[in-house]
This record gives sequence, C-alpha cells and structure tokens, in this order.
Amino acid sequence: MVDEALGHINAFTRDHIARVGALQRRVDAAEERRLQEFHRALENMSPTEAEVAWQAERELALRREKKREMIAAELDAKIAREKARVREKYSQYYSL
Repeated sequence: MVDEALGHINAFTRDHIARVGALQRRVDAAEERRLQEFHRALENMSPTEAEVAWQAERELALRREKKREMIAAELDAKIAREKARVREKYSQYYSL
C-alpha cells in the first residue's frame, strides 16, 4: 500500500515537473521574442529614446528579479513549514 502511494506521488511529481518544464520553455520563448522585438525597435529610435528604453528595460528586469526572489522566499518558507509539520506529525519515525 505504501509502495502504491509512493508510486502515485512519484508519477504526480514527474508529471508536474514535465508541465513546469513545458511552461518554462514557453515563457522563455515569449521572452526571447519580446527581446528581439525590443532590439528591432531600438534600431528605429533616436539615441535619447534608446537610452530611455534601455533604462525601462533594466527597471523591468530588476522588478522581475525581485518578484522571483519573493516567490522563491515564499516557497522556501512554505516548504520549511510543511517539513516541520510532517516531522512533528511523524516524529516517532524519525527516531528509528
């Protein structure tokens, strides 16, 4: 019964990893297209406009990085809470 449950968890994990990988590839491709369009647009801008556009692009990158860091910190905290909950619930098995 435990082996069956572990098999289900492993199958779910593999499926989830595959979905996340596919989603990340789509996001990466969309970002690559956006950057290509940005670079094409830069070619048609004056130097002043291009500098403003580059500054906006840098600010966007910083905002995205901060958001990724916040999400990662939230996930780390959630995982830590869940690990603590499981350890507490099954503490009798950790002493074996």
